[in-house]
Amino acid sequence: MQLELLGKPLILLLWGNEPDMDNTAVVADEERRLRALHQSGSLDGLETRDFEFIVRAAARLCNVPQAFVAFIDRDTVWIKASADYLPFMELPRAGTYGDLALGSTKPIVISDVTSDPRTASNPLTLSHHGFRMYAATAIRTPDGTPIGVLSLLDAHARQLNEDEEEWLDQLGRQASALVEWRRQRRELESALIDHERATRLDTLTGLPNRPWLLAKIEEECQRSQRFGHALALIMFDIDHLGVVNSELGRDSGDAILSRVGRMLRSALRTTDTAGRISGDRFCVVLPNTSADGAATLAETLRGRIEQKAKPLEPALEVTASFGIAATDLGYICTGSNLMAGAGAALERARQEGQNRVVIAERAAG
Repeated sequence: MQLELLGKPLILLLWGNEPDMDNTAVVADEERRLRALHQSGSLDGLETRDFEFIVRAAARLCNVPQAFVAFIDRDTVWIKASADYLPFMELPRAGTYGDLALGSTKPIVISDVTSDPRTASNPLTLSHHGFRMYAATAIRTPDGTPIGVLSLLDAHARQLNEDEEEWLDQLGRQASALVEWRRQRRELESALIDHERATRLDTLTGLPNRPWLLAKIEEECQRSQRFGHALALIMFDIDHLGVVNSELGRDSGDAILSRVGRMLRSALRTTDTAGRISGDRFCVVLPNTSADGAATLAETLRGRIEQKAKPLEPALEVTASFGIAATDLGYICTGSNLMAGAGAALERARQEGQNRVVIAERAAG
């Protein structure tokens, strides 16, 4: 049969062959069905635009006033799209008709719900909702597990003709393919996010890595030059980390670095950026901050590291040495200038006994 809508061929998503399985057995394993439903993401704020096309097409091609897509959870039927207005988007599962389609490999058609023994005594039928005919086909995952239904309603008792039933079946397959495509797209988006995080974050501390941080420094320098805002840079090393690694093992050293990463994330403003630029060296970029303001933050961080980043062995101290450079000290605002100034100040802090904050000397000229 040539499938057309509004005089044009309808291109259906490719779905493959009919699953060769007993779907009644699948429905009998309700926990498996529910897992498939939740793994599909169909209940997680799914966009309805494409489903709205499907239900409108189903209503028009099957000559019924109402069609809807619904997903069937443990106790609730969640309606995602309807061809005509519905005053509700969820229904208690008990007493609805959707379960009849879940266990069928083909569309079901109940020509008159008031006389069919499967539905005549159903509370929904007895509520006199105004519909006489009900037809539905299951929406399935690729392995054939039914998770929802595409349903048709008509106020008149009647059968679907052969073309209408074929349309219902094909549009149900379209809805199934759409669910799977959305699931695959979400997986791909999640993988891309994970990949982006892996390329810009240091896995041990959860902070930006050196390449990403250097790019951020240049970005903030450009912003500082454009708007005339101050910009400061803190660079610091963890003192005695090599001793910790040799005395207690690298796992203890890694635990210290991880704690420092958490401290930085909790201490900074949303506009600040901290990163790990080498083994025990960190850098903090502070927009709209003077050298004195950066020194105040550095002193806070120094105290926290001294108090809270110690290893389990109390005889070993963990401290940090800090160097600061800033544009209000006369540094030309480029990443290399600020990094060089902060690095020189950090070296002075180490030479003067460590565990201290040193502000870079004012730039010449």
